[in-house]
Amino acid sequence: MSIISLLEQIRSKEIVLPAIQRDFVWSPRKITKLCDSIMRGYPIGIILQWETYNDIQFRYFDDDYNIDPVFTFHENPRKNRLKLVLDGQQRLQSLYMAIYGTYNGECLYFDVLSGRESEDFKEDKFIFSFMRDDKAKIINKEVIDRIKAGDERIKEKNGLCHYIKVKDLISSGAKEKQSNKRRIKKELGLSEDEENRMDMNFIILNDVLTSEGNILKTTTIDENKPSSSPDRKTESDVLEAFVRINREGTPLSRSDLIFSMLKLNWKESAYTLPEFVRDINEGNSFDLDADFVIRCLYVVSDLGAKFDVDVLRNKANVDKVRANFNKCCDSIRSAVDFVQNSCWISSSKLLGGEYNIVPLVYFLFHCKGHLVPEDQVEPVTKSMFLLGFTSPFSRYADSRLNKFIREEFKERIDDGKFEFPLNDTVYWVWYWEKIEDYGPALLQGNPLLTMHLVQRMTGAKTHYSKNSPQLDHIFPRSILREKKLGEADINHFANFWILEQIKNQNKSNKHPKEFLKKVPDSVLKRAFIKRDFLNYNRYRTFLKYRSENILNHISKKLNLKEGDYNVRNYYKIDDDET
Repeated sequence: MSIISLLEQIRSKEIVLPAIQRDFVWSPRKITKLCDSIMRGYPIGIILQWETYNDIQFRYFDDDYNIDPVFTFHENPRKNRLKLVLDGQQRLQSLYMAIYGTYNGECLYFDVLSGRESEDFKEDKFIFSFMRDDKAKIINKEVIDRIKAGDERIKEKNGLCHYIKVKDLISSGAKEKQSNKRRIKKELGLSEDEENRMDMNFIILNDVLTSEGNILKTTTIDENKPSSSPDRKTESDVLEAFVRINREGTPLSRSDLIFSMLKLNWKESAYTLPEFVRDINEGNSFDLDADFVIRCLYVVSDLGAKFDVDVLRNKANVDKVRANFNKCCDSIRSAVDFVQNSCWISSSKLLGGEYNIVPLVYFLFHCKGHLVPEDQVEPVTKSMFLLGFTSPFSRYADSRLNKFIREEFKERIDDGKFEFPLNDTVYWVWYWEKIEDYGPALLQGNPLLTMHLVQRMTGAKTHYSKNSPQLDHIFPRSILREKKLGEADINHFANFWILEQIKNQNKSNKHPKEFLKKVPDSVLKRAFIKRDFLNYNRYRTFLKYRSENILNHISKKLNLKEGDYNVRNYYKIDDDET
C-alpha cells in the first residue's frame, strides 16, 4: 500500500488513534529526516493496526499540529469499522501533517533543486523544511535577485535553491507542474544538470508517495474478518500486544504505558489527568507531570510507589485508582499550597525534587479536608525541609518511597493517628544519607535551598528572562583551584550567592569585591557577607563567619529546637553504624 493511500484513509477517518496512544513527540527535524529517507527509497518500517468494530475510545490524527494540544476523544457507538494504529503513530502523524497540514502553523516545503550527491552520506540529500509561506517567498526571492544581479557564487557554494510547498506539489496536476518547472528554469537560469535534477525530484516525490509500496508497509490484526467473528481479538489481547510491542523497542516509559492502560479502562482519564497537570503547575515552578500524579495515585491507593504496569491489569485496581483520583488531586493541590505557604518554596528543584512531596500527599489524602492539622504544621514543615536538604528519594525512589510510607504512615493512619513522623523522617534520612544532625553537612546537601532561605527567595518562575535567578560562586572556582584549595572548600555552601538579574550574571573570574560591588550593603549584611572578608587571603575566615551565621539564621527561620534533626535524640545509634 502506498503512503498516500494510508494517508487518505487517515483523512477519511478510517485509520484513527486509540486512546492508549501517547502524545505525538517528534520534532520538525526528525520529520524532515524521515522525508529524506523516503526520497532515498529507504524502508521506514511497518505500521501495526487493529481492525475493530468495538465501541472503543479513539482520537483522529491532527493535520494542524500544535505543541501541547488538547485532544478530543470519540467513541464508536454505531460500531463502524475502524483501524486503530498500535505501532507507527509518530511516522504516520508526521507524514499526515507534512503533506496535508501544518506543524505549529508552519507548512513543509521541499527544495526542488536539492538532491545533490555528497561525500558525507549521513547528510540530508533531499532538503525539506517547515516554514511559513512568507519566509519561503523571501528565500526564493533572495535567490532570484542574486541570480539577476549576476552573483555566480550562489551556484558555486550550492546555494541555489527553490522551495515549494509539499502539499502543492502533491495536489498539482501535470500541466501545473510543467508550468512551475518552466518558471523556475527561467527565473534561475538553470543549467541542463540542474534542470534534470529538478525534473527527477518531481518524479521521485510523486513515485515514493503514490506508487512505491515497499517503503512503508502495514500489518493489520483481524483485517477483513466478519464483525461477529469469534476469532477477533479482544481489547485485552490488543492491549497486551501494545504493551509487548512498546516494551520490545522501549520507546515508552513505564508511566506512558500505565497512562495508556488507564485510558483504556477509564476513559475520562484521557481528559482529566492532562487538565489537572496543567492546572497544578499554574503560578509556580514545581513542573509536576503525569508521572508524579500517577505515582501519587498508586501510593494513595496502596498499590506501592513503583510504576508496575501489571498492577492495572487487575480491574479492581483500576477501579480503586479511579475512585481515588479526585481526592488525590485535592491532596496534591493542598500539598503544593502547604509547601508554598508554610515552607516558602515554589520549585521542585528547590525542594530537592518532586518526590519529596509524595509522602505529604499520602498524609493529606487521609487528613480531614486534606489539610495539615494545626498541631502538625511544625513537624510537617521541618520534615519537608529535612527532605529538601537531603533528597533521599532522588535515588531508589520506588523502594524508598514505598518503605517510608508503608512503615511510617500506614499503620498510624489505620489506627486513626494523623501525625507526621518527624522523628522517623530523621531516622530514615540518617539511614539513607548518613546525616545525623543539623549542621553544615545538612545545608551542603542543597546549597540552592540554603541560599534561597538566606536571600528570602521562593524559586518561583520569573516572567522576564533577564530576572531569572542563577546560583554562582562568590569566590570563583578557577582562582581557588589555582590557590590549591580542595573542592569541599571551593564548593562550600557559604561560597554561593544567587544572582537575581541576568545583567549581573557576567561574573567570570571577577574578584569578589568587584563582583558584589553594586550590591547594597544592606543586602550583603542580610546575607552575612562582610566586604572586609572578600579577599583571597581571608577566604577561610569568610567561610567560617558566613556559615556560622547562615546556620543560626536557618535554625531560627525553621524554628528548630535543639535535637530536632539529631537521630540520637530518637534512636540509639552505634558509633560503628555511623
